[in-house]
Amino acid sequence: MAAAFPYVTTNILSAKTPQSVDARSILIVGGMVSGTASSGALVDNLLSTAEFNAAFGRTSHIARAGRALIEQLSISRIRPKVSAIGLTDNGSGVAATGIVAFTGTATEAGTITVYVDSIRNGVYKINVASGATAASLGTLLEAAINANLDRPVNAVNTSGSVGLTAINKGAIGNSIGLKYSGSVAGITTTLTAFVNGATNPTLTAVFDAIASTRYSTIIFPAEWGVSTLTTETEAKFNVDNKIVHEFGIVCKNDTYANSNNALDALNQKTLGYIPNKLISGAAHKGGAIFENPIVIAAYAAALRELRLTVNSNVSSITTNGQSLGGSFFAAIPYHNTPFSLLPIIETGNDFSDAEALELQNSGGWVLRNNPANTVIISNEAVTTYKTNTLGNADTTFKYINYFDTLTLTAEFFFNNTKADFSQHILTTGQLIAGRPMVNKEGFMAALMGYYATLSGINGNNNYCLLRAGTDQQAAFKKALTDSVVINLSTGTLTAEAIANITTQVRNILVNFTPTFE
Repeated sequence: MAAAFPYVTTNILSAKTPQSVDARSILIVGGMVSGTASSGALVDNLLSTAEFNAAFGRTSHIARAGRALIEQLSISRIRPKVSAIGLTDNGSGVAATGIVAFTGTATEAGTITVYVDSIRNGVYKINVASGATAASLGTLLEAAINANLDRPVNAVNTSGSVGLTAINKGAIGNSIGLKYSGSVAGITTTLTAFVNGATNPTLTAVFDAIASTRYSTIIFPAEWGVSTLTTETEAKFNVDNKIVHEFGIVCKNDTYANSNNALDALNQKTLGYIPNKLISGAAHKGGAIFENPIVIAAYAAALRELRLTVNSNVSSITTNGQSLGGSFFAAIPYHNTPFSLLPIIETGNDFSDAEALELQNSGGWVLRNNPANTVIISNEAVTTYKTNTLGNADTTFKYINYFDTLTLTAEFFFNNTKADFSQHILTTGQLIAGRPMVNKEGFMAALMGYYATLSGINGNNNYCLLRAGTDQQAAFKKALTDSVVINLSTGTLTAEAIANITTQVRNILVNFTPTFE
């Protein structure tokens, strides 16, 4: 090699840039029937309804939820990651059964529409000719249901009594709704609600597949109980040396009394529980929002994660002029969020105002019609958390917004301290120029910088999670000044910071005083 002086080396290093929070992700857990997936195995990065169908079986409980989730997420090109864990039925499981029965002979032509499990995806329109018998109508309904490739049930007609059997065994089948509309002279239609589904899959190791991995929202069947879910999510709250916060969403059809009792018994900051009023009318057996509970939970999960996904398209799910999602949505209320893919609640089937308020106070995330009865909207989104470990009332995690705001704040601080203090020298003395060192003052300066970003004081409007202002900054700095401790023997920095979080506009009170001047 020829001599070349001076020796010159030019290295290209990574730019020093602030760390953001991690990408969002959704996990669905549910019953499978067949497909390429193995029971209990994690299937990652599901992008389409076809992939859900192939992995878990098109008629399965989990594929139904997956199709709903993908449909809701499809409003945005930028979206959270979707994964799933399917479980095969318990070998001792019993499938739920229901009946749609026709009796009589038609004396006129007309139409009877039967709905199984869904207003949108389980509609069976039976055209009745004058003189048609109950048995012939049963044959038509049986054929229509079994021809639906996405059906959650199999149908068998016996002389006009169409027996329906849930494809997935266990309690999830008991939540399949039945409904009909229309009448034809001479024909009587009778519904028997789905019952007797029993013995769920074994759940002991269901979350082993994700171990220390975080899924920011988990959709889970309420019919399997919530303890397995909340054991997973609560255990991942405040974990050493990692950020793995998770939030579970369930929905359950039940009476007001049963729903309120169930909510009163829960006290988890990581759980969103949607109660759906159980209707037992002659023409309606099932949830007031006539959709499978796991589908309702899937829609809620999709809307939550779209809001928090940076640059997702949220223009159709907001009423405040914001068109792109981001971390700042943690501080924006959920109330008034439209659930446009859900059917509205029929008059007389909703919880009363007093019941809805009591359910919310008990920790229920209630969905109701808007005032014009044209779309389902979210009430205030609450967790089931009500009291601290001493049993005292505690609002710290009462709202899902508070959970989101606090966990995103913690994640931002975590990611940036990890990046900013990698391979640093710790000292209680002065910093030496040109060396990666940190002392109390430098540590506090870094944290003050994080506060400036999260509050927007520095002009960054991507978060708005902490309160901006001189007084708020001073309070944050004082808490650090009073608490930062350096232990050189263990290389430990400890601090007690305060989170001056922003909250949501929930109540407005204006008093008018009459004047006659």
